[in-house]
Amino acid sequence: MARNWNTILRWIHLTFGMMISVYFARITFTGNTDAWDNDPWVTMFVGQAVVAIVFWTGIIKWQLPRIKKWNRKRNKKNSSSE
Repeated sequence: MARNWNTILRWIHLTFGMMISVYFARITFTGNTDAWDNDPWVTMFVGQAVVAIVFWTGIIKWQLPRIKKWNRKRNKKNSSSE
């Protein structure tokens, strides 16, 4: 498997996304909101660090290339019409 930034970002995004899934699955299946036996650090960690990592890796991995492609297409269209 080639190790480049694309692959690394994908695996970071998927790993931390699975952490969020496990966190909410445990809350859902146990039926209480204190899913981690009153350990507030787990909720703080998931709510701040994990969600932030998933958010930013998702933007970097999937949205930035789309925005760059859209800008190139738009700039090419504008330069040809002038």
